[in-house]
Amino acid sequence: MSAALFAALSLAMSGVCAAISWKHPARIARATCGDARELARSLRALPGEARLAELARRSPPESWEHRLSVAVMTAADPRAKIAAANDLLAEVEQRLDVGAGWPPAAARLSALGALLLATLSFLARGGPSVIALVLGAGAAGAIASAAAGRAGRAAAARQREAIDALVAAALVDAALVDAALVDAALGARAPLVDAAALGARAPLDGVARAPSASSRRARRKHP
Repeated sequence: MSAALFAALSLAMSGVCAAISWKHPARIARATCGDARELARSLRALPGEARLAELARRSPPESWEHRLSVAVMTAADPRAKIAAANDLLAEVEQRLDVGAGWPPAAARLSALGALLLATLSFLARGGPSVIALVLGAGAAGAIASAAAGRAGRAAAARQREAIDALVAAALVDAALVDAALVDAALGARAPLVDAAALGARAPLDGVARAPSASSRRARRKHP
């Protein structure tokens, strides 16, 4: 009876670990309302002054894309437009980073939990088939969690590229921002624009995407 219980616990634990891990790629996919790259491609076919309004029209009211377009359009001046765009870029970057540690933690939990349950099953005189089932379930959960981690990293990279393309397309407006400056800022992954420092520079010197949590930690370690 106890051996069967250990097997059931191992199966349940591996299933829970895999389910939690695969929530991370799904959350990343919901960071934007759809195919941001395709939306950026369609916006580039429009005049610059019409792109933000079209982005607001084509995106759901509560989506990140809609809030970006409305925030930039309603900003009072170029400095406020940069600040609004950077705030929303920092927000979406945080959403892409949140939960990135879940799949590795779940993989370790599934593997170590299976080893513990296999040991307990052995001490409870469980047969080889039960021990093999416990270890197999733990290995399956660890493999599924690791696969979710890889899928999450790939999805986050695709989302960042698509968001960069969308921001570059939506903000290339002669009255708003220079295309070369936007592309250079996004490509360089510059830190957030310091609004206080804008007074010493041109009114609008590009929109920068927020650095990831890992890059911020790296800068703290290596000033």
